[in-house]
Amino acid sequence: MAAYVYDKLDSSRKQIRICTIHPGAFEDPVKCSLSTVLLDDNPEYETLSYAWGASVVDHTVLVDGSVLKVTRSLHDALRYLRPRKQPFGAVDGPPFEGDATGVIWADAICINQADLDERSSQVCLMGDIYRRGARLHVWIGTVEEIREGLRQEHIDTEMDALDLVTPELIFEFNMFLLSHEPPRSRPAVLSSAALSGDVDADVMGAMEILKIFTEDKHVPQLPFFNSLSGDTDLELYKPWYVGLAMLLGILTQPWWKRVWAVQEVLLSTSTSTQATLLHVSHFKISLASCNSVRAYFHQHLLGCCVDWYPFVMGSNALLHRLNEASGFLNSLKNLSRRYENGTFDMTVAYHSLNSREATVPHDYIYGLRALMANSLSSTLKVDYRQSASSLYIEATRAIFRAHNSLEYIDVAVGVDADNTNHLPSWCIEWSQHRKYNDLPYYGEGLFSAAPGHLHPFHAYEVSNTLLIEALAQGTIISSNSPDQTTAGDPVHAVLEWIESIGQHQMIKDTDMILRVLMRDWHIGTDFRFRRLSPQYMELLRKWRDFTRHSNRQLNTIKSILRDIDSRMRRPQRLFLTSHGLLGVGPTTLKKGDCLFVAKGSESPLLLRPVHGSAIEGGRQRNLPTYHFVGRCYVHGIMDGEAVTADTGWRTICLS
Repeated sequence: MAAYVYDKLDSSRKQIRICTIHPGAFEDPVKCSLSTVLLDDNPEYETLSYAWGASVVDHTVLVDGSVLKVTRSLHDALRYLRPRKQPFGAVDGPPFEGDATGVIWADAICINQADLDERSSQVCLMGDIYRRGARLHVWIGTVEEIREGLRQEHIDTEMDALDLVTPELIFEFNMFLLSHEPPRSRPAVLSSAALSGDVDADVMGAMEILKIFTEDKHVPQLPFFNSLSGDTDLELYKPWYVGLAMLLGILTQPWWKRVWAVQEVLLSTSTSTQATLLHVSHFKISLASCNSVRAYFHQHLLGCCVDWYPFVMGSNALLHRLNEASGFLNSLKNLSRRYENGTFDMTVAYHSLNSREATVPHDYIYGLRALMANSLSSTLKVDYRQSASSLYIEATRAIFRAHNSLEYIDVAVGVDADNTNHLPSWCIEWSQHRKYNDLPYYGEGLFSAAPGHLHPFHAYEVSNTLLIEALAQGTIISSNSPDQTTAGDPVHAVLEWIESIGQHQMIKDTDMILRVLMRDWHIGTDFRFRRLSPQYMELLRKWRDFTRHSNRQLNTIKSILRDIDSRMRRPQRLFLTSHGLLGVGPTTLKKGDCLFVAKGSESPLLLRPVHGSAIEGGRQRNLPTYHFVGRCYVHGIMDGEAVTADTGWRTICLS
């Protein structure tokens, strides 16, 4: 049978293809037809979101009688989504409830993946495609795939092999119950379907638990936990943990990590009146109900019902899955709020990439493009022929330009050896989420090393360079070993290091060292970044007093001092400059690195001299050239002390 050949689309007319899935029995080959429509004619269709999975395209779909190769994930989704000639029988399972979709838009079928120009033009339409779809269907995977994923983490949902609940836990649980209220008669723990021993009892249990969580009741009021009577029969307890394991397995499948999933969900739910449906084999779950899991755990199990937490969760084997599921659900909720209030910009896009994955490196940006403000999305033209590195450079410049600031340079690749895309040091590696260098985020206004000076953009920069205006503040003459701050008295360790390099006359002030070690910030009671006040400095002195007396145990002091201790004892790279300044920066810094105050940066920058030149004003000119090492805290220049009225700013080049 011949391979399917796509007709050309006219991108200027907003043409798209939609896929009609033909009815079929479960074991029948998947057959469909493609038709070309104008998006502005408002065609009727539903959209499909799924994880591509393995990039091997070894499954066959018949499109208008011709063969189209697709991934297993898409093939499974079409197989379960298509209208059926007959309902599921006893072998296949329950019927699909009669509302399977017939006309969908799915990227791997409706876009000619081999045509880079078409891919680029269709991605530009992606926002409208998902906004105009009648409903979003999310393919999570088959029940068998989820069970296999759980087994790989030693979580087996087969009840006779389950090790999520132990006799010791049950005994402790019953003692806890008896101490709270008298025992009661025991009804069924979950419904008969979840207890029946049916092949899908774990999925039925998961869906029941999800329904229970949506009722927003305290744990003692839940049908399971309000009925136990001190019975130690393990079989009574297992259905809860089996169902919970499967629920968390569903909520941690690869789809939740997709970069594209964020855009597809937010665009669809913002316009569609129908619920987004998650599909697990022939089971369906509304996306809205999944948020009840996040809300329940945060409001009840980490709040008013925290005493019940170990019994609700059972074995620690589920904790990893719970944290992962809660993180992704939280992320979707927060990003939805950003999109709705119009503040979803490229900086939000970057932070949303944490732990998310894409098959093509371009999609770490293109996969969120339709959510961004119009000015930013129009700045980034979609072009899959462009290299990923040039796209990342373009996107990084767009962030700097949008804020007139260099603050987000803190997550640039710097001098990291793991620079797989060979990016310049000042560029953000969008496919590898990096954490800030323990300095307050841009916009907090805590520091102002160059007050009133925005970053000037140079139209004549070449693609791999960034020109900035800066003031030199000396070079690093020495740095300590990061592990010197992890034990004993970190302040004493710093003083010993300073004395060992013969600079003890320069740095004597222990309060200065405390400020440097804390980078002169803490989180206030309002959960905002705050500078270290005199009262907080007194707490730091008290903490140091405890650390210098070995007979005093840290667990006997207030939690705030324990928090200070955990911050102080991280590996920290302190440095001393030729101008006598003490600072702390990234662990990649080294002797000879140069310190600068730069326009558009609230914090000083550490730069490493390299040989090179730049184009300035349309002509080749030798400029001092550096690699970006990192932002840093330097005592004495964080509030504009280095900038005066007659300051002469110097143009330098970052490569």
